[in-house]
Amino acid sequence: MRVALKLLLPSVLLTALTCNAALTFMGWQAPSNVDENREMAKPPAWNDSLSAYVRGLDAWLTDNFAFRKPLVFAFNKALYSGFDSTLARNVVVGRDGWIFGAEFDGQGSVGPRTLSDEYIAKAKQALIERKAWLDKRGIHMLVLFMPTKTAIYGNRYMPESWHFDENLPTESEQLYKALNDIMPESIVPVRQAMIQASQTAELYYRTDPHATQHGTFVAFQQLASHIERYFPQIAPSAFPPYSLKIDYYQPTAFGRMMGLPFQDASWVPVPDGEYRFTSPPPPASTALLPVGSRLTYYENSHVRKVKVALMGDSFTNRMAAIFGEVFSQSATVNLNNVFEDPDDKFPAAFLDAYRPDFAVFLFVESRLVECSQGCGEFPIINPDVVRSGE
Repeated sequence: MRVALKLLLPSVLLTALTCNAALTFMGWQAPSNVDENREMAKPPAWNDSLSAYVRGLDAWLTDNFAFRKPLVFAFNKALYSGFDSTLARNVVVGRDGWIFGAEFDGQGSVGPRTLSDEYIAKAKQALIERKAWLDKRGIHMLVLFMPTKTAIYGNRYMPESWHFDENLPTESEQLYKALNDIMPESIVPVRQAMIQASQTAELYYRTDPHATQHGTFVAFQQLASHIERYFPQIAPSAFPPYSLKIDYYQPTAFGRMMGLPFQDASWVPVPDGEYRFTSPPPPASTALLPVGSRLTYYENSHVRKVKVALMGDSFTNRMAAIFGEVFSQSATVNLNNVFEDPDDKFPAAFLDAYRPDFAVFLFVESRLVECSQGCGEFPIINPDVVRSGE
């Protein structure tokens, strides 16, 4: 009996290891890049070095052993549900399932930061240059900064140890103040309207930093009202009667950072009947867009003939279908993945050829940050052709 018990433990251990090894090489529940928000180790290749191959095999086994995915998920779930915490350094878990970003997109704190006079002067000069260059081509410039999630919901759902002072001007409001006397027709404030609308609707995803489609629609309403005020002769057609329908978003950004398969819900304004825009081949001018940009092009024969180009980061994605319903031609350009080069961040050649009625620049407010080039800074440097006024 004693001998049998002595043999039991090594037998169980050997069986478990053999089973795990077999399942590992079969790829059972192997984690992916999305599960852990990083590049997972790949199977090693033989390069005539036994030690290098063994190190590569060890790294691959560490990242891909069977049961890793459910174990990582169980740990992260317990941390999130039981302790309102996470190992992701850029994620803050708040109340009622709300999650916020700290140091996200270059942001160093959750409260409004005071921009230096030098930075505001540089950003102001860059926008003056852009407006002058576009004015020469008969293109009206509009600039819109989407508020950060913390600027709208921070004090309601963030941990008590964090605080967002709503009485201080946000970064974009500081810039707007500097520009209001010289180009009020080009600056579209949206924060106060979104704060008001947020009392009865979720305008940002609970587990993602982006605005929902509904939140984006509230921002669009401010943009449309602004155009109606300053450019009534070429204002977009009214958005058609619509119903709010539920839509699901997965995986969310904070879910990827936390290793959890979050699915988030959003209200989407859907026109009654059907969408009226079409997706024909884009005009030849879009071939001039920088490498890495992502284009969504729509045409709509049911509305007033007003042409628009919308440029910015990933926040533009949810605006594309809204623009398609009210403008006769809309080119939405996501510039998130272009090179950190002024010629790519401001696609002058495309705008010169496309000649929209409006060039709309939409950025998330956390891009207004003073840091080294490439950290998420608002692109305040124009290409030479714009700076020279040609």
